[in-house]
Amino acid sequence: MVRCKRLRRQYYNGNENPRQLMDLPIDIVVKILLRLPVESLCRIRCVSKTLLNKVDSLSFVRQYTLSLVTGNNHVVQVPQLMCFAYTSPSDGEEDTTSVTLQSLRYDGGTALTKGEYTFTHSTSSPFHTSYSICFVFYNLLCMAWEDGHCLLINPLRREVLILPTDSIEQLTKYGPNSEVHIGWYGMGFDNITNTYKIVRISMILSKEPYSTLGMLAHVLVLGTSSWREISSVPPCLLNRAYNICAYGDMHWLVKAGGAIKSHIISFDFKNEEFCWTPTPPTLQSSNRDSKLHLLTLRGSMAIVETFSLPEGGMNVEIWVMKDYAKKEWAREYNINVDMRPEFELKYATCGEWEHGIFFNDLDNSLKSNGIAIFFLDLRCDSINLVTCPLETEQFSKIMSYSGSLISLRDYGTLGYTNEPNDELVT
Repeated sequence: MVRCKRLRRQYYNGNENPRQLMDLPIDIVVKILLRLPVESLCRIRCVSKTLLNKVDSLSFVRQYTLSLVTGNNHVVQVPQLMCFAYTSPSDGEEDTTSVTLQSLRYDGGTALTKGEYTFTHSTSSPFHTSYSICFVFYNLLCMAWEDGHCLLINPLRREVLILPTDSIEQLTKYGPNSEVHIGWYGMGFDNITNTYKIVRISMILSKEPYSTLGMLAHVLVLGTSSWREISSVPPCLLNRAYNICAYGDMHWLVKAGGAIKSHIISFDFKNEEFCWTPTPPTLQSSNRDSKLHLLTLRGSMAIVETFSLPEGGMNVEIWVMKDYAKKEWAREYNINVDMRPEFELKYATCGEWEHGIFFNDLDNSLKSNGIAIFFLDLRCDSINLVTCPLETEQFSKIMSYSGSLISLRDYGTLGYTNEPNDELVT
């Protein structure tokens, strides 16, 4: 009985009312909130107006992002799946191009179903326009197309921010026989200034003869209206299909031939410079004819190496960066699977789902009816081949993303509608 009274005094105040979370000192409340996953914080927003204002405040969102990029947030964010589906007009049809972002649910077996969130963007142009997803920064997706326009999309909040454009195409530094082609974008977090930044890399091309004359790099601080040129440029061309955002920086896997198999080129948003990030020494010294893939795994940078086994099947090794400051890698998985795709995942991209990794079948070697995805469950080393439910689209790609509290509303005027399944038309 005495113990019960002590417990009662511990959890109730003198007026016999239960103590609320916000009765605690505000610094304690913030520390508690910073250790919660995004999904829990989204629920807490609905508890009270005070908690809503705290979780949505720009200062707390930046604190939370800082805890994610520095690894001080000890809660593993469960990755979610999103399908990017692109449809362009056929010859003779009206020139309307549309892009759909559809959230997906995977049951761990053979079922991949549509989720709650759908976002569609359409545009009409006298020219066929090519869209692409340039990067995924937590739950922000960058979608760009050939004419230089770029959107930053938060599909979960149904927010769209149109990034500023400039007159880069009018650049005359290399003479009238040159043109500018915007090749790559990346996003990160500068934890010195507590700002989100986007880097844009462009190629200067000669028209006749067609060749690369040089490269340019610009940085945009999210929320500002202009791009700023920087002196640092990548040491070589990048690959849009193999990039990740991790540790607040942007990383591209550059596949090479010869003695050196692959590099990682990173962009440090604090110092605004490109640099090399070494891959595991074992991979560099290996003579195997393997394929490398770059992804984030449980918040860390990871490399997946796949190669065919002489007796049949395929080996999958996963290397995880354990210390970003020291660039230390560790091999965490070495799995033999009894499936070997026709082109051995040479053209596939890789991502993370809740209990493992998946491969997009970009070469269609696994495709029987619709876009097929190769899922690997790291808990039990099981393999499943799953078809994407968006079967009618001309091009589809599955991506993984994790939650964040970032609202694009804080960084400019949105071009969006706030109802589910609404369509943004430009």
